[in-house]
Parts: sequence; C-alpha cells; structure tokens
Amino acid sequence: MSMKFFVIIFLFLLGFFVNTLSYRIPRYDKYDGCARIHDEYVTTGTNFFDYEDVKDCYESFPFDNEIAFQTIETLNTLFDGFYSFLYKAKEPPPRGLDYRPMDLLVQLKHLLRKHYDTLFQFMDSVRKLIFELKDAHTSFVTNCFSSFIFYSNVTLYSIVTEDVTHIDGRRAIKAISEFPSFISKDPGVRFNVAIDINYPGVTFFTRVDLPKTPSITYTLKCNNHVKCVKRNWKAIGIQEILDNFNNSETYFNNICKNSTLNYKLLSDKIIKIKDAHKNVYDIKSSKDITLLYEIVDFISFFKKQDFGVVKIMSENVPLNNTVAIEIIKGFQALVVLDLSDNIGGFVVISNFINLLLFPNTKTFYDMDIRITKQLNPVLQGLVNVSEMVSAKNFKKFQYVGNLIGNNVLIRGGVKEHYSNRFILADPYDYKDLISQHLITPLPWKSADLIVLTNSLCGSSCALIAEGASEVNNVTTVAVGGFVDTPLSYASCQGGIAIDSTVIFNIISKLNLQNNTIMPKPFILGAKLNIPSSEFYSMKYSDKLLEYLYRPADFRLFYNDQSFRDRSILWSQAAALIGKNSKHILDD
Repeated sequence: MSMKFFVIIFLFLLGFFVNTLSYRIPRYDKYDGCARIHDEYVTTGTNFFDYEDVKDCYESFPFDNEIAFQTIETLNTLFDGFYSFLYKAKEPPPRGLDYRPMDLLVQLKHLLRKHYDTLFQFMDSVRKLIFELKDAHTSFVTNCFSSFIFYSNVTLYSIVTEDVTHIDGRRAIKAISEFPSFISKDPGVRFNVAIDINYPGVTFFTRVDLPKTPSITYTLKCNNHVKCVKRNWKAIGIQEILDNFNNSETYFNNICKNSTLNYKLLSDKIIKIKDAHKNVYDIKSSKDITLLYEIVDFISFFKKQDFGVVKIMSENVPLNNTVAIEIIKGFQALVVLDLSDNIGGFVVISNFINLLLFPNTKTFYDMDIRITKQLNPVLQGLVNVSEMVSAKNFKKFQYVGNLIGNNVLIRGGVKEHYSNRFILADPYDYKDLISQHLITPLPWKSADLIVLTNSLCGSSCALIAEGASEVNNVTTVAVGGFVDTPLSYASCQGGIAIDSTVIFNIISKLNLQNNTIMPKPFILGAKLNIPSSEFYSMKYSDKLLEYLYRPADFRLFYNDQSFRDRSILWSQAAALIGKNSKHILDD
C-alpha cells in the first residue's frame, strides 16, 4: 500500500542563537575538536558549538579492542540475564508492527568481527543495533558520545495537503521513516515521535546521535513555488560537562571514563528548546477553554464548551492521598481523555486511574519475569515481593519463592523459566479512599468517553489507554501517522524498566562481584536500560502488550489551526463519541 506524506516546516530563528554565536574564535589545526570546544566555551561563554568540532571530538579516540570486547561481554550478560524479551525478539513481527527479528546475543558478538577506525564508530554500531529492537524501554547510552544534543532549529509536523516536501533531495517520507528511532514497533508511531517538538533528543531535528552531515536541507513546495531551506546542525552542551575537559585527553579521562555522570545532564538545554517553541501552541490560551484544576507536569482538568477534558502529561509523580483525592474530584466531568505526548511514569498511577475509571472491571495487568541464572541470586534485591499480589488468587506473596514458581514458556524456539504471574498491590490501598471521596458514581459510562493520543503514549500511559480500550470498549482516536495506514493509539507497553547501574549496585551490595555469571561494570561510563518484567493483555491473556498491534478506532490529522490549538482536536474527538467502529485483532 502506498503511503502519502506531507509536511509543513516552521522555522524558528531563536534569539539566543544570534546572541551566543555572534563571535567566532579562529580555527587552528593544532587544536583537536574537544580543545576547540573548550576554547570557544571559555572565550565566549557559549553553549552552542559547531557540528564539525563535536564530530572531530567524538572521532578523536582510536578503536580499542579491550573496550569493545568488554562492552559486548557486559551487554551480552545483561541481556541474557535480565532482558524480558530476549527470545521473543527472535520471532517475526505481528502484522502491523515493524522491527528486525534477531538473536541479539549473536548479533552483538558479530559486531566484534567488523573493522572500526574509531571508538565512536564501534559504540555507534552497538547503539543502533539495540535500536533495531524498537523497544522504547531498551536503549544504550555512553557518556562519551552523548554529551551534546544536535539541533537544526526547525519544527516539522504532518498534515494532509497536496504539497510534498523533500529532505536533502530525498522524499521526506523516506528520510524521516529511516530515522533510527527506537520508540515503538509501529512505524507510524515512530514517525510521529520523529517530528514531535515535545521530545528533543530523540527526534529528527533534535537528536543526541551525531548527524551524518553538518547541515540538512528542506525543500518546500508552496503554491507551486519551490524553496530550499538549509539549516546547519548546532551542538548544545552544558556547564557540568564543559567545565570538565580542555582537550581530547581530558575529555576521555573525565567524561568518557566517568561512570557517575547524571544521564539527564542535557535536560536543562532540552527544556530551553521546548520553551522556545511554546509560542507554537498553548492549550490554555484558547478562548473557549476553562482550566478547572491542574497538578503541574502531571494532570490538568479542562472544561471546553459543554464537555470535560482530562489531559495527563505523565504518570511520573508519587501517588499519595492528596494527589489521589484531587484526581477523584477532577475526573467527574471527563469526556475526552487526552494522553498525547505522554511517555509514562509510575505504574501505580496508571493502576489507580484504571481503578477509578472502571471499578467494576479488571483494572490491573498481569505481569511476569523471566527467571535466569543471573537474575535468581539478585531477585531479592531487585523486587519487593510485599508489593506483589498473585494474579491467580490475589494473595500477597510472602517470600521470593512464591514469585519464582515453576513455569516454562517457549519463545523464539527457546524454553525459558518464567515467574508466577503477579500484579502490583499498591492501588488496592486506595480503593477505600475512592469510596470515601467519590460520593456519587462517576456520571458517565464507557460509551460516553473517548481516548485521544498522538500515539506517543508509552509505558504507564499505555496501560491507561489499553485498560480503557481492551476491557471497557472506550473509543480511541489517534492523531498523525501515515495516511491510509492504521495507527496505534499507544506505544511501548512492554514492562517495568531497570537500568544497568541499579543491577551493578545490587550485585555489589550482595557481594556477587566475583561471581563469573554476573555482568561486569562497563569500562567506559555507559548505561543500558531494559525491561526486566512484562505485561500481558487483559483481553488476550496469552499475548504480551509489547508485541500486540492495537490500531485506534479513528484517525485525525493536524492542520495549521489544530497544530497550534490542540483543543480543536478535543472537539473533533468528542464528535466521534458514539460512532465507534472497532478494529478487530487478528489472531
């Protein structure tokens, strides 16, 4: 099936670029790229640097066999011992999803057979291979080659028009579709994320990974006029890193080898990029919108015309009685549940919201853990069984042995041991609180609701969307994606993620550092994120959510107005209530 793709480009010539880049120091061959970055930072105080300087800095470290071998050994042991989907990833993708099925352990070792001139080339190959899993909970990052974010000073969004744009002379659909995003197994979701202004660092025009070329050219066709817009990539750094090196040697010693750096060091610069684009759209500025209540960076309750909207930005807040009571109050006017641009947070939040919205149906997802020889000795340190309830009889586990069980599953042709299924117990503690503060039942039925997303609804957000759709038949509508191709209403439903730093700390705490089956810490500062547990569908109890294709019931697309005023999408979504036409999942 052919897919049409159309893009409008908005150019934001941000003032701070002009101010900080007005003075350029001379370039001298005797300086390596890291030294040139340091000199410019000291001389001008800028945080914005030339692409070529950062590229030269990254590529100044020759390939090292020992580092490469140890990195692969550590990754293999981490994946083998702690990655839930190690063998599931070998199976072909279900219809509607797109990723490369692979034997990950074999493919990682194959990387050692290739030739690399620089350490950057090797680490970049490792990172991109892991990206091919298309698992948003699974990523590999190194301090050495993630110290800068690259920004092209452009915003894209997809709309339906008769105009077609090109990027670097190639059809935009191809250029953006091939961008190495790992955020979802649905290519339409990956496309949405690639051009989303809310997530700098993982998008097509703001990325942590080094672009292939120093500039990018966008070809626009507007009213039969063709115009080319060229943008140079600028590299953004932050003080915590820039203060700690003056050339490639000190960069390697103080940044690359540093295992204690905060992996969110770039967050302040990313926020500045987002703030610079706030004038693009702002829901609160709409004239017919009333903000009823909000918990900043978590949840907002709106009134639009004659219906209510709940906008959940994330689930990354602690749940306590005060927060729970405010949620209970706000949901009483719900019609549209907007879960767009939500990458998730704590599972307990999604479980609580499901319990509040749908108290008479199953609201919590069954989970399990792949039990391995590496995991077994550290399981006590990784999980708190007192927070787990048996999915079979709803009794709390008393000790780790209750969790481990004796269950064998076959995935990717391999027999593996999995734990007994469980659910997280926390939300049950709030059942009485809901009864106390929900004086009358919520004044609507599932048929009166609709879930709206731009498909970037991941992790715990996806559990809210899935609970509404799978069990309670709430209508779903997704925004964007490819024309004439169904689009998932959620992404990244895989499981609860853990990072290698936590695993290494537990191994150390349990004095297992010398155990030969345990992973050894990376030589260079690096971190691997992986899901260590997995969620099952409520409706299809033998299917994993991460590998389940769930297209939305309806589709909307942005236009010039709705891109700036997202509340227009609320009205469009509300108009679809009662017009449900469910997609059927193929077994």
